[in-house]
Amino acid sequence: MIKPFLLGLIGFILNTELALGQISGIVFDETKAALPGANILLLPDSLLAASEIDGRFSFDNLPDGDYELLVTYIGFEPSTLTVIVKNGRSRQLEIKLQLSNNILGTVEVTDEHAKQEETLHTEHVHEDFFQKNLQGAFAKSLEKLPGISAISVGAGIAKPVIRGLSANRIIVNHQGIKQESQQWGSDHGLEIDQFDVERVEIIKGPGSLQYGSDGLGGVINIMPGKLLPKNSFDGSVLGVHKTNNDHWGGSARLAFNLNNWFLTARYSRQDFADYRVPGNLFVYNGFELPIVNERLKNTAGDEENLSISAGVSRNWGITRLLFSHYSLDAGLFSGAVGIPRSYALTNDGNSRDIDVPRQSVDHYRASLNQTFFFGKDHLAFDVGYQRNLRREFSEPEFHSIPLSQLADPNDKLGIELELQTFSIASHYEHRFRSDWKNNYGGNLQWQHNQRGGFEYLLPEFRTFRGGLFTITERELRSNWLVNGGLRFDLGQNGTEFYRQFVWDSNENITDSLLSPATDDLFLNWSASLGSNLTLDDGKWVLKANFGKSFRVPYPAETVSNGIHHGTFRHEVGTPGLKSEHGYQFDLSADWSFEKFTGGLALYFNYFDNYIYLGPTFPARFSPLPEAGQIFRYRQDDAIYTGFELQWTWAFLPRFSFEQAVDFVQSYNPKTKLALPFTPQPAIRTDLRFSLAEKKWLRDFYVELGHQYHFAASGRLRVDRSERTTPAYQLWGLGLGTDLVLGGQSLQISCQVQNVFDTTYFAHLSRYRLINVPEQGRNLVMTVKVPFGGKL
Repeated sequence: MIKPFLLGLIGFILNTELALGQISGIVFDETKAALPGANILLLPDSLLAASEIDGRFSFDNLPDGDYELLVTYIGFEPSTLTVIVKNGRSRQLEIKLQLSNNILGTVEVTDEHAKQEETLHTEHVHEDFFQKNLQGAFAKSLEKLPGISAISVGAGIAKPVIRGLSANRIIVNHQGIKQESQQWGSDHGLEIDQFDVERVEIIKGPGSLQYGSDGLGGVINIMPGKLLPKNSFDGSVLGVHKTNNDHWGGSARLAFNLNNWFLTARYSRQDFADYRVPGNLFVYNGFELPIVNERLKNTAGDEENLSISAGVSRNWGITRLLFSHYSLDAGLFSGAVGIPRSYALTNDGNSRDIDVPRQSVDHYRASLNQTFFFGKDHLAFDVGYQRNLRREFSEPEFHSIPLSQLADPNDKLGIELELQTFSIASHYEHRFRSDWKNNYGGNLQWQHNQRGGFEYLLPEFRTFRGGLFTITERELRSNWLVNGGLRFDLGQNGTEFYRQFVWDSNENITDSLLSPATDDLFLNWSASLGSNLTLDDGKWVLKANFGKSFRVPYPAETVSNGIHHGTFRHEVGTPGLKSEHGYQFDLSADWSFEKFTGGLALYFNYFDNYIYLGPTFPARFSPLPEAGQIFRYRQDDAIYTGFELQWTWAFLPRFSFEQAVDFVQSYNPKTKLALPFTPQPAIRTDLRFSLAEKKWLRDFYVELGHQYHFAASGRLRVDRSERTTPAYQLWGLGLGTDLVLGGQSLQISCQVQNVFDTTYFAHLSRYRLINVPEQGRNLVMTVKVPFGGKL
């Protein structure tokens, strides 16, 4: 910036005209669609610009000289161009970006800190994906992607599963901060508003190298929203309705950029009633119990989210501050806690009220993301604080708590878990030269969990996690990349002694639940080596990765002792558990031809000291009423292997045929059985028709979808503690368009889910334990009104 200013000043003083040039152009993808918000870095002057809504950008008043442009956009390969300005002439550029095929690190100096992907199969989706595939929760909406499943409880609670792994083996990295929300619980969903998601990257496979413990199964990266062009604003208002559970919701967003000071705010709210199932009874232990009016009683809920981010963008870097508060209040089916009883299932006349049992969650988050640019190098760090308050309500008698022991006889707060997390993560990326770069980083995290309520499951605890890593990437040829990395970690769990008495009906103490004091230290390391080979001018991309990963046991696995509210079974931890270690191999091939694209990914994972929950053998039974057999955390070796195949065939100009197949096989060499919660193999098929764009009609499509899920039965599909699940198939319809009326866009999307109102059971649903079917036919309608302009 100094050089153009000085030259202009000299020219003014001498009263001569200096010839100053311009570099301008447009950034678009392989389909010629403009890419708004792409970052263009002009070197050596370190000027930063963002492409406009139509993909255009410009740098003005440039003196003669050689310049380098670095163009980056999330999910696309970066592009570097050398441009010469001579005799004050303007240069007009057309810059086409290719979809990302890089391994272990396409470095993207974008509006969030640059990051490196693993040498693994990845998926990228944007906000329009969620609008067209909207389900009851963020994790459920991702099930459209091969290799992704969800453990669900009712309509609004779900957590992701990647290649059969979930809970503390999956990291959700929310705008640079690892989401911490008691994710060890199978009934604990993600506190994520799916309307507040613009871009998502899903890494399938070990992420421990860059992200540390809990990343050995995969990483879901929720990216920050794109930066608006300078002196502009945009926003949207969205409404949604679902017929199955009388769901009404909406979300409003407003963002602006004023002289590169920016702010974005969003508010979302959803309210839903008890959902409908295609049946009026369910069978539990041979007894038929009613489902009144085909509605599952007490499955209503409401969800609310507020998020605000603000910051500044300069040529030296980008600063972001973020605050969000997510809340969910959701009921659990009255027949899912304890032994189902007919009187608890009778109609109360209100399908929208939320009674016990229920759960209430509030998740608060504040974070700072800072990136500094040093020419082609950059330094980034994220600092975050999270407070997760989970409260679960139930009747005291289910936990052998006499009313005389309660301060308030009407108290129904069974469990209160307050988890506070403070974290710091940083990395520095240095380019030795154009074909060789290194990334150095580390992270620290402290947690403190406090408990309350009359029910007991976990004592208070503290955890620490810290690690350092380095990753290097080298381009051996123009079409061949290799990379590798190494990481060292330290982890610590500290828990306090706790005793909870068990009472009989006469208020006599008959037993007690104990959790010992612990102070465990864990040292771990992880590494990876990968390769990416591009053949036939990009038509084929071959990837291979071998990695060693790890996971530190969580206190819920070592010192828990009580009834887990969502599953209503007695769970007991095992002190002294060791760290899990994974040895994981991935191989993939992607192809791209004019009418036929697709990919095949194969993987094999061997885990040493894999931690899982299983029934005690010989059987031990809980001293608590109706809790049944005790389940204890244990360690064995385990194998997870499988494949994902997806392809698209544009067999006619307006028609395309898409299919995705995913298969995961788990195996416990000791028991010679599958591991719990292994997803059913599935085949998803879509036939899509689209219209040519018109001035008033854009992106019109009609879609017919079919899902076939294979049975989960036999020794190689279910553990001894699981129910078998029969095969099922579902049909779906979709329709959407973008109407342009008087210059205003109106985006409309409709889905019909479970068209034929099929009765089926989902193997990963918590209600599968009591033979309750999943949701029946559901019409989902969304309308979105975007707006924007110049300031």
